[in-house]
Amino acid sequence: MRQRITLLSLAFLLVASAVLAQTPTQSDANVEQLSHDLRTLARIAELSKDLGDNRQVMLAIIDTDLERLRGPRDNGTYQWAQLQRIEASRAADEKSIERVSTETELRNVSVSAKDAYRLEVKAPQKRNLVSANNRVYLRNVIVDCTAFDGTTSHHEIPVNAWINPGDTNGVALPEICKSAKATAELGVENGEKKAVANVALLQAKLVDDPKSPYYPATQRLLQIREVVSARDLNRGAAKSLTDEALLALPGEMDKRNAEQQAMLARRSQTNGAIQAGDATPDVTAALRDVIRLMGGTLEEQASARARLQAIIDSLSPMAPQQ
Repeated sequence: MRQRITLLSLAFLLVASAVLAQTPTQSDANVEQLSHDLRTLARIAELSKDLGDNRQVMLAIIDTDLERLRGPRDNGTYQWAQLQRIEASRAADEKSIERVSTETELRNVSVSAKDAYRLEVKAPQKRNLVSANNRVYLRNVIVDCTAFDGTTSHHEIPVNAWINPGDTNGVALPEICKSAKATAELGVENGEKKAVANVALLQAKLVDDPKSPYYPATQRLLQIREVVSARDLNRGAAKSLTDEALLALPGEMDKRNAEQQAMLARRSQTNGAIQAGDATPDVTAALRDVIRLMGGTLEEQASARARLQAIIDSLSPMAPQQ
């Protein structure tokens, strides 16, 4: 019985050690770097006059963190993320098709892309602004694929299908290629029925592994990236998402609470002295603007006095109700 208890205890310790090994801690270098970068994003979102001017810098910070947290390998794969056959983007080309489907050599349209997993051929409704399109014949798809292990393969995939205007046809590549060049052999019914075809390689989506110790962090970074990438960059959403991502890191909420309690303690002192850190960044930034306006025109000086009064009113304690 004692031996059985010992074995069970040992098994429990091994499982606990494995779990702890996959749990990021405050001393984790990745977490420390992420904390620093999130604070940088927060400062940019807070102080930038035109946030759109800093979009590329913010995206670069986010993408660098995502790359690091996913555990990149030398061959282009990741420890904590995998490519899946879900469209993330596509590389496409549109060409006029004039060769007749019965000819030996058809119109070849080639597209190259990384992380490719499927080729699609679409016949648009219109050939140009005024002319209706004609159906397109897809005979073969020829694929040259480079795999993530460095090996190359050549595939000739017969299709033999007609694609009506407004419709799409395609084939799945045998694997997700690190890089691929795909060629579609296309034709039309006869010499009087010219057509236009759009040929696209679909690129796989990188999906994070829920088992990753950094999975919550990568999901929050993706949310921030979506907001920063939007045409209308919402400053409030960027600030809120960045702050919540920071508070989700180990120990950050406790640290924030301790800072707030210390600030309340300082404000409760009766000596009236202003201590370092009493004013939040938005207050100090507003006061800097007031100082700048005070050295300007009479209209700017009047605006500065009004803004200073507004700051005083907002910081003053509310009068007790009678």
